[in-house]
Amino acid sequence: MKLLLICGGMSTEHSISRMSCTNIRKQVNPEHYDVTVLGITKEGDWYILDQNVTDYSSENWLDHAQVVTETFAFLKSFDCVFPVLHGMYGEDGTIQGLLEMANVPYVGCRVFDSAAAMDKVMAKKLFNAAGIKQTPSVYVKKQFDGKFVVVNDDTTEDENVKDVILKTIGLPCFIKASRSGSSVGCYKVSEVSELMPRLQEAGQYDSKILCEKAINATELECAVLGNDDVIASRVGQILPHGEFYTFESKYEDEQSATCIPARVAQSVQDYIRENAVKAFKALDGHGLARCDFFLDQDTNEVYLNEINTLPGFTNISMYPQLMKDLGIDTPELIDRLVALAFER
Repeated sequence: MKLLLICGGMSTEHSISRMSCTNIRKQVNPEHYDVTVLGITKEGDWYILDQNVTDYSSENWLDHAQVVTETFAFLKSFDCVFPVLHGMYGEDGTIQGLLEMANVPYVGCRVFDSAAAMDKVMAKKLFNAAGIKQTPSVYVKKQFDGKFVVVNDDTTEDENVKDVILKTIGLPCFIKASRSGSSVGCYKVSEVSELMPRLQEAGQYDSKILCEKAINATELECAVLGNDDVIASRVGQILPHGEFYTFESKYEDEQSATCIPARVAQSVQDYIRENAVKAFKALDGHGLARCDFFLDQDTNEVYLNEINTLPGFTNISMYPQLMKDLGIDTPELIDRLVALAFER
């Protein structure tokens, strides 16, 4: 089978995508696939990567690469595509739409599920409709003139942003760029004086910003796999070195760690596994996703944080670890994901 892996991309998670692709390429069963790797630069240029390059996270990842000139025809020449892309233009339904137009089977969620999961504000609305618990939040929008307003559930707008946030969720709170990932554009605010400056910073990444009440939380994750018959892994626990799981603590801090199974009550794990599948189905998800939850250490309440429809596949990423714990190693996982792409 002719399988195309796509990595890089124009998002803030460009480097993580290349790390994920490196790991997947090493794990692909060569007896099952004839693999080509496509690299997308931060500027949006497409290159067929040299097969002799084995580490796509290195500086020489574009050595001897060939420019793709006929993009549509190129995509249609493959039996299946695995878009190993995280964040904007890769996990938000855009590349999925292109692949749909090319009529090429591809791994992962389809256009709507990808877009809805990527947009934290819209995902909140879907999960609320499904009756899944989430932390209290406020939706803030950066308008074209640079002004910030609160957007209420009935779409009315309030210019008293600071007052609404303080009254509705209080401090401390988290400020999150709605369509960013890997904790990029995510800030914890503990002082009133920090609120508007952090909104301004998040506004550099997205015009839609989610403000969420901060809780004393344990971060827990569950991996799901399937289309109609969805299976859920055991629950893993994030052990960040620092106040919360930042981009740096995920990928650069060796003192951050993960634990499978999580060090929480079995009843909590059962609840998370059930609601991971529920949330995935609420999005009409396909293929795979990593579902992230918070356990409030003060109240023992469990809240859904978000769903990642193209989770990291680096050698330290939670999704492949959770699948391996379930008895599915990465080569078999790739086979299953490709099979699910054709089933859909």
